[in-house]
Amino acid sequence: MPKVSVIVPTHNRADLLKAAIQSVLDQTYADFELLVCDDASNDHTTDTVAGFSDPRIIYTRYEKNSGVVELRNNAVDSSRGAYIAFLDDDDEWLPEKLEKQVNVLDRSSRETGAVFTGAIFLDTRLGRERVVIPRHSGNIFKELLFNDFIVTSSLVVKKSCFEKAGRFDHEFKSASDFDMWIRISALFEFDCIEEPLVRYRVHQNSISNNNLNVIRGLERLIAKHSNSFNGNKRAYGNHLFKLGIAYCYNGNMSEGRKALIKAIQLNPHDVRYYYNLAISSMGAETFKKIKEIRARYFPLKKTAAA
Repeated sequence: MPKVSVIVPTHNRADLLKAAIQSVLDQTYADFELLVCDDASNDHTTDTVAGFSDPRIIYTRYEKNSGVVELRNNAVDSSRGAYIAFLDDDDEWLPEKLEKQVNVLDRSSRETGAVFTGAIFLDTRLGRERVVIPRHSGNIFKELLFNDFIVTSSLVVKKSCFEKAGRFDHEFKSASDFDMWIRISALFEFDCIEEPLVRYRVHQNSISNNNLNVIRGLERLIAKHSNSFNGNKRAYGNHLFKLGIAYCYNGNMSEGRKALIKAIQLNPHDVRYYYNLAISSMGAETFKKIKEIRARYFPLKKTAAA
């Protein structure tokens, strides 16, 4: 039985998927199975996977589009490894990633449920990159409630965590992984390797850049974890801030401003809230233009996730 089950959901990204699969096969740690879950792709995904002859690859193609939540849940259920690693089809691993994480988990206590790493963020639209190194470990529930600093493709989780925390929630249009890590962190500690061991692509086709899905995901997240957010105004305000930004990007300035004003009421000391509320009064197109200009010219630097 393999020690690690690597889960790669994919949909119509055959060329990127090829690089993702190759990055798994290039790992210095070899005791894994690679579950490639094809969500009814109509490109050359099947041929791409068939081009690999490695027997550790298990390819499953869905005839109807089911969504990433069902693919991940089914793969978790069918996985044989004691550890489960997640890799998005547009990301890549550095060669020593699995080896370093397995070493950490093999030495960990029962209280530890997962280990994650830093990442190299690649902005394909602007053609630049930055390194993000998380600094949280141990009981990260409160920090994670404030902000999702875990790159899903960086995470390896003990399969036993899913027996207690359950499966990914089908109600989420986005942020189902964030919800899952919050639930696991309420039960287990997380370890962190402070190295960038994943190449994470940020591009316009990412689900995280679909504003309607972001809105629905944030609203679901706030509602589902309302008890925790009500006891943590700073975290609640931060998610309302993100919700306000998503509404404004989607052109719904009225709802965007409502969320931003409520964020200010919860956390009146964060200047970002006032800045975004001010530019939201200029209309949707100006709002987006200002945000894009700031993103384009913001200086690159090595950062630590907060």
